[in-house]
Amino acid sequence: MKNTTNTTMETIETFSPIKEHPSTIGSKYDSDTEFWYGKVYQQDKTGKCFEFNVSNHLELGVKYKWRTVGKCRAGFVTIFDRPNQTVEQMAYYMSKGTQCVQVYKEFDTPSTKGDSGLWLNVITLKGGRFDSVDKSILESLTVGVIHEAFSKNVDYNLWKLTNATSHASTPYKFNK
Repeated sequence: MKNTTNTTMETIETFSPIKEHPSTIGSKYDSDTEFWYGKVYQQDKTGKCFEFNVSNHLELGVKYKWRTVGKCRAGFVTIFDRPNQTVEQMAYYMSKGTQCVQVYKEFDTPSTKGDSGLWLNVITLKGGRFDSVDKSILESLTVGVIHEAFSKNVDYNLWKLTNATSHASTPYKFNK
């Protein structure tokens, strides 16, 4: 007999802390999961509950043009561009000072300016905690990166549900 969580009756083997929103939002506009995927409800390291939005802009294994914004120890803001990086490679560049991460995404329909893309926020922080994160980034972050770069997002109870047993485990998707 499999253990189940008492609220959603999901099996522990398939637990995901990312709660996907319904495909329609009940209005005249149909919603899809391309831009707003869902939410994560968790506790911070002090036990205070918070939630953050999960978008779905990026695909794993695809190279993008990245822009990271961070604060240095002296307090001023620094901006770095990192071209030709995949989602998995960007975890290397996350640090305690990271404030925002953007990615340049190309679209099929060109604009009047001649370019066919725009900069999208894929990680935003508010008070040191996640405010919004892209799903592919969230699923590629490791427990070690969360401890090092985003220490206010440490939630050991959530990580037990995803079977995270080491710093190399992924805290937001189930580890087999």
